[in-house]
Amino acid sequence: MADTCGHHDHGNGHHCNSHHNSKQTSNLADRRSSSRVFHEVYGPSSDQPATKRAGVSWRRLWSVLTQDHRFLGSHLYLTLLHLALGISLWAAGIYIESLALMCYAFIVIYDACSLFIALVPTALEYSGNSQSSEEYPFGLQILPTLLEFTNNITLLYRGVQALKEGVEHIVINSHEHSSAMEFETYAHKATGHNHDAILGFAGVVSAMLVTGLSAAKFSNHHAMWEVRSRRRQIISTGMQNVVLNPYNILSLFAGLWMLVMLVLVPAAEESIIEPISCVLVAAIMAYTSFPTCVRLGKILLCAVPSDAAEDAQRVVWQVSRLPGVIACTKYHTWSTCHDKHVMALRVSVDTSSSNCESLHRHILSLVQSSNLDDCSIELRSG
Repeated sequence: MADTCGHHDHGNGHHCNSHHNSKQTSNLADRRSSSRVFHEVYGPSSDQPATKRAGVSWRRLWSVLTQDHRFLGSHLYLTLLHLALGISLWAAGIYIESLALMCYAFIVIYDACSLFIALVPTALEYSGNSQSSEEYPFGLQILPTLLEFTNNITLLYRGVQALKEGVEHIVINSHEHSSAMEFETYAHKATGHNHDAILGFAGVVSAMLVTGLSAAKFSNHHAMWEVRSRRRQIISTGMQNVVLNPYNILSLFAGLWMLVMLVLVPAAEESIIEPISCVLVAAIMAYTSFPTCVRLGKILLCAVPSDAAEDAQRVVWQVSRLPGVIACTKYHTWSTCHDKHVMALRVSVDTSSSNCESLHRHILSLVQSSNLDDCSIELRSG
């Protein structure tokens, strides 16, 4: 592991800049997966301003998604089909007045949005928006994580709302006062008048087929599976992502339950299966989205356990006392989706009285003796 530290003129003074990762992950794929979330660590400084370049272009990204999208291929087309099926199921739920079917439609839309979010890193790379700039030091690499958080928190909100209405419906039916209550959604009846259940049946079967295809062919929800389980999930076949991934298996189970409901509900005039199905699907929505929201929220907030924060503070204190170190100007600690604790450290040094290369190795030894999994160090002349 070679350390390099060069001296060169920058403006009117000397500048010593060295970057190094103290602990390498197993391979490049591991690093990309564990470092999927990027945050701004350093702002532009007076002695070394950020590199000026074209930078992030939202217009270029939009043109890639809307016009030059052929490189996305079948992934994009399956995403659009998946989304269209979800919207169609939602409309069918309104038409046949089935709150449970509307809840399942939100799961299908959630799956479609997750499939679309998986395209974003490719689109960022293709459009050149993965590079750093003055406005976005790490490009738009944080965008997929932010979109996943938005997708999951939307599903959680819909699940809680549907759970409330399903429970209200069961309570009202048990007291035989359903005609006196006005609900907030279109589906405010649990009667067995689903004479057009064949419409919902065909839509559910189609949605289940597309869900299985997207999971097997494009590994839908695989990244969120790793976020939720806090470890890498190695799969050899696409079918493993279908049957082992909790997101996909719960989505398929909800679809299977919808088929059972659509078959059984028309057989009774006043069926309790409809509100029970609504509660069940709403519980699946909440169970799917809540843990993911918590994990992604912690990642976006750069939350770290207290012991990792104390280790980072101890390392900073030890580095600041080294000969030749003027001060530790900035440091930042965060956790990746695999619970790896990472620290970025900027150190101001006196290059006239110390050797940058030996000082850098000394700092690395302090970092390696801590419980931090990875560290990026930057040395700058004081």
